[in-house]
Amino acid sequence: MPHVGLRTVKTGAAVALALLFATLRGSPAPIFAAIGAIVAMNRTLGDAFQSCVTQFFGIIAGAGFGLLFVTLFGNFRYIGIGLGIIGLILVCIQFRLHFAVPLACIVFVSICLSPPDEAFIYSVNRLLDTSIGLVTALAINVAIKPYNNRAQISKLLTHLLQTIPHYIGERVLHGHYPDLSPLHAQLDRISEELEIFEKQNWPRHSDHDQQTVYLRGCEQLAQTMVHELGALCAMDERGRLSRANAERLGVLGLRVPETMPGDAHTEADVVGNYHLANLLDAYLYLSDFNLME
Repeated sequence: MPHVGLRTVKTGAAVALALLFATLRGSPAPIFAAIGAIVAMNRTLGDAFQSCVTQFFGIIAGAGFGLLFVTLFGNFRYIGIGLGIIGLILVCIQFRLHFAVPLACIVFVSICLSPPDEAFIYSVNRLLDTSIGLVTALAINVAIKPYNNRAQISKLLTHLLQTIPHYIGERVLHGHYPDLSPLHAQLDRISEELEIFEKQNWPRHSDHDQQTVYLRGCEQLAQTMVHELGALCAMDERGRLSRANAERLGVLGLRVPETMPGDAHTEADVVGNYHLANLLDAYLYLSDFNLME
């Protein structure tokens, strides 16, 4: 049986309610209420709000310009509509409404192709019905468990922490050059989830801003670990492991041969232990931070 997610259920509820509200007001085309509800039902509240803004200003721009065009040119169409589209796009660009251009053009053409005496009524109904759908979807998105990927980000950070000791052992203890591409892929995934998390902050909340800063700090520590590991892998010689770093590796569960640690004598010894110490510091800080809620 296929999994039915909460967003799917919320979309169905938003469409049903939007159609009901549009019908109750006597809308001649409730389909636009349903379209508005579908468009506004995004994963995050920030995306949902942006969709609402795009729809609203797109309709306002297209309807306003369309009514002006019909008033001035009446039944003059085809080439005239094409010229009108050019003018509408230029107006949108002038007022920095680039995001609303596609919908504004669609509404403009719809108005121009409708009977001149019905253009105004069509514009009003289109705006009212779409607004009903947008408001309904936005309200449901806010009221019914808004999407929150905070736990997913923590899970990804934990998985990265669990993976790092293996890479350290491969490079530092065994002298191998492990493939770091899976770690970079994990960092990309963390960054993507953080971008989604940032968009969830609508309306603005200071607590969410603080969590975002905190999680971005965790991301920087994760990047530092991978960066320092990359520096170790870029060295031709791994250098001799210091006694202090050897003890720290033991805390991670890595078994260090007794004959391996010693005093630093070469540049490779110093540089290698420097990068390893930075890596272990970042690992320790991230381990502590990721346990904080």
